[in-house]
Amino acid sequence: MLLPRPLERLSAKGATMKLTSALTLIAILVGLSSVPAHAKELTLDDCIDLALKNRASIIRARGSESMASAEKRSALGAFLPRVYASYSYSKRKETEIRPLSWTDVAWTVDRLDTIIVVDTSGGPNQQAVLPHFLAVDSVLNPDEQEVGPNKSWSVGTDVSLFNLPNWFNLAAAGAGKARAELDVLASEQDLIYSVKISYYAYLAFVQNLDVQLEAVRRAEEQLKLIESRYELGSASRSDVLKQKVQFGNDRLSLLRASNSVTSAKADLAYTIGLDPREKNDFSSHYEVREYNGSLDDAVDFSMQSNPSLLAQQKTVDQTGHSVRAAMSSYLPTLSASAGWSKFNGTQAYPAAFEYSSQTTSWGFSVNFNIFDGFYREQRVTSAKVYRNNARADLADLRNYTVSRVKTAHSDLGQLKEQKIVSQENVEAAEEDLRITQEKYNLGAAAILDLLDAQVSLKRAQVALIQVDIDLNLAIAKLENAMGKR
Repeated sequence: MLLPRPLERLSAKGATMKLTSALTLIAILVGLSSVPAHAKELTLDDCIDLALKNRASIIRARGSESMASAEKRSALGAFLPRVYASYSYSKRKETEIRPLSWTDVAWTVDRLDTIIVVDTSGGPNQQAVLPHFLAVDSVLNPDEQEVGPNKSWSVGTDVSLFNLPNWFNLAAAGAGKARAELDVLASEQDLIYSVKISYYAYLAFVQNLDVQLEAVRRAEEQLKLIESRYELGSASRSDVLKQKVQFGNDRLSLLRASNSVTSAKADLAYTIGLDPREKNDFSSHYEVREYNGSLDDAVDFSMQSNPSLLAQQKTVDQTGHSVRAAMSSYLPTLSASAGWSKFNGTQAYPAAFEYSSQTTSWGFSVNFNIFDGFYREQRVTSAKVYRNNARADLADLRNYTVSRVKTAHSDLGQLKEQKIVSQENVEAAEEDLRITQEKYNLGAAAILDLLDAQVSLKRAQVALIQVDIDLNLAIAKLENAMGKR
C-alpha cells in the first residue's frame, strides 16, 4: 500500500528511531555484561571478608595491637632479673720506654740486725734477730715489651626487689593492650559499615537501572502504538512528538543509570581493597533486613558491646594507672645485684709479668629520690590531666553513642512506615497507568495524561527501591552504633 509522503517520511523516521533505540539498548546491555560469565559474583559477606583482609586501616589497627602487646611484655620484664655477660681480649706492644729501670733478680744476707720487741701486756721484752738483704744482681728493664694477650670474662645480674611504679606501669600496659584489641574491633565495625554503605548504594543503582530499562522499553512500545494510531489518523502528530521526547528522556536516564552503576562498582571495589581497574562482579541479590528490638534494648546493648566505648573505658583505666605510677615515684626503691669476673693476662709495671684473678661481688641498694627539680610533680600533673581528659571523652562518647542509637532506631521506624506507603504508591501508579492507557486508546485521555502516568510509575518504583536500601542502611547504622557486626 502506498502511503502519503508525510506518512512515508514519518514511517522511515520511526524505523530509524527503532533501530537506534535497539542499538542503544544492546550497547548498554553489552557494557553491563562485560564481566566474564564464569566470574564469581561477590556477595556482601564476600566483600566484608575481602575488606577485612585488604584495607590499610585494619592493617594499621592490628599493628597497633602488636605494639601494645610488646609494651605489656616490656612492662612485665621490669620484674624479672637482668642478666648480662661480657668478654674482652686485648694485646699491646710498648716501645721506647723511658726512663730505663733496673729490676733486682738476686739477693744475699748482708748482716744480721738485733731488735728489741716490747711486750705491751706488761711481760718482759724480747730480742729478735732479722737478716738484712742486699741485692747482688740486677737486670736492666728493656726499652720495649709486649703486654698480653689479656682476657677477661664477667657475668652479672640485678633485680628490682621493690619498685611500686612498676606494678602500676604493668597494669597500665595491660589496659593499653585491651584498648588496642577493642580498637581493632571498632575499626573492623566501621569498615564493615562502610562496605555496607557502598554495597547497598551499588544495589540501589543496579535496581534503578532495571527500572530505567523497563521505562525505556515501555516508552518504546508506547511510541510504536502512537505511531500506529497516527498512521491510522486516530492520533495527532503532537502526540508522536511528545512521546518521542519522553522516549529520549528515558534513554538519557538509562545512560545515566548505567554510568552510576559503573561508578558505584568502582567505589565498592576500592572500599573492599580491590583494584577498580579489574573486572569485578557483585551479586545484586539482597534481602530486606529487619530489627524488632526496642530502643531500650538497643541502648543497653550499645553500652555493653560498642567497642569504641569500651576502648575509651580502657583508656580511662590506663590513665588512672599512670597517675598512680607517677604518685608512687615518691617512694624508695630497693634492688639487689651479683656478679663474677675473671682476668687472665699480663701486667706491665714495672716490667711485664703474668697475672690472673677472679672476683665475686654481691650487694643491694636503696634509692630515695629526695628532690629532682619538680620533675615528679610535673609527671603527676600531666598524668592527672590525661586521666581527666579521658574521663570527659568517655562521658561525651557515651552520650554520642546513645544519640546515634536513638536516631537510627527512630529512622528505622519511619522507614518501615515509608516502605508501606511506597508499596501502595507503586500499586496505585501501576493501576493508574493501566487505566490511563485504556482511556487513551479509547480517546478519553490526552497524551500528557499518559506521559504523566508513565513518569509517576517510574518515580514510585525508584522510591520503593530507595526505601528498601535506606531500610537496610538504617539497620546497618543501628548495628554499628550498638556494636554489632
